[in-house]
Amino acid sequence: METIWNRCQEFIWNEQFWLGDDARWEDFVSDDPSVYYPKISHMNWSIVIGVLLLFVRYMIESILIKPLAHCLGLRERKLIYLPDLPPLEAAYRTYRSKIPQSEIEKLLKQLNMTEKQVQRWLFKRRLREVPSSMYKFTECSWQFLFYTVSFSYGLYALWDKPWLWVTVNCWVGWPKQHIDNDIFILYLLELSFYWSLLFDIFFKRDYQKKDKKEMIMHHLATILLVYFSWACNFVRGGSLILVLHDAADPWLNITKMFKYAKYQTMCEISFVILLFVWIISRLVVFPIWILNTTAVEIHDYVTTFPAYWFFNGLLLVLQLLHIMWTYLILNIAFQKFQTGAIEKDVRSESDDELSESSASEDSSSVQRPLIEQTSALSNGVRPRKTIDKFHH
Repeated sequence: METIWNRCQEFIWNEQFWLGDDARWEDFVSDDPSVYYPKISHMNWSIVIGVLLLFVRYMIESILIKPLAHCLGLRERKLIYLPDLPPLEAAYRTYRSKIPQSEIEKLLKQLNMTEKQVQRWLFKRRLREVPSSMYKFTECSWQFLFYTVSFSYGLYALWDKPWLWVTVNCWVGWPKQHIDNDIFILYLLELSFYWSLLFDIFFKRDYQKKDKKEMIMHHLATILLVYFSWACNFVRGGSLILVLHDAADPWLNITKMFKYAKYQTMCEISFVILLFVWIISRLVVFPIWILNTTAVEIHDYVTTFPAYWFFNGLLLVLQLLHIMWTYLILNIAFQKFQTGAIEKDVRSESDDELSESSASEDSSSVQRPLIEQTSALSNGVRPRKTIDKFHH
């Protein structure tokens, strides 16, 4: 069994793939206690810290963020109660919001309900899973706090590093590049945060976001990239990428916070700052500063190998995503000039474009007839249409 495990490890961590001809895994072992080279096992602490970050987040949300949200006028959404109708619930889970008309007709006969009643029940069921403004405000507030701290700390950690100012230093002396404590903390902090975001998706099952699968893939890809860059000691270039991407995220989240709190003027001011920081960091600095050193400067110091092309290919894909996201943000800017207001969330993640007013609507008009109908069906009684009728 041990032999099989060793063979699997040799296959996964093949030196020729990950390091090429210029390095061996033994190069990352230091006998000098003042010199530290990356060890994968040390980054595994990020999983534990990621769980701890969840508790820190919930404490900050309860003590600081939610009271702030109440001061800004946000309120918790009223509980949307629906009676238990298993056939409708099964249809909803199977088809979500796009139930075929043939299935609707079967449900009408099975439940003895009108089509309007069924559609109203499905609307309320879908609405129950859409994140409220309070939920989205607290989520963005936490991310605003984290990205502000991580970007500030990242600048502090990199300020005296030679590769911040001259990017060829990312590769000089590779693979034997010492990692300072502040860079180690930066990597551990960022990796722990993405673990916490991944855990949050699985632990919170009260809301189903439209891009849930995409976000899981995004977080997993980010975690793998951070792990592999650590394993190959591409930490200098990786630290630049992490800090650069943190630059625009605080402005993105505070813009959304102002939008959810209905502070339109502040939302538009922060959106202008976001647009400027985003374009400078993602469309100017990233290609000129990061891609130039990973695609051009590296060849004078490092013999490329398969893992390098894997990493660099993903960076090129990331640049394409930057262009796509910039296009979406510019669409919002044009919307402002055309309509006079930012009407949509910046890079919104909500499942459906359902208004908060719909969420806060009194659901008693749908609950009472459905409760009566459920009771009648359980007793084998055919309910009268006058009782079943929905009020609007």
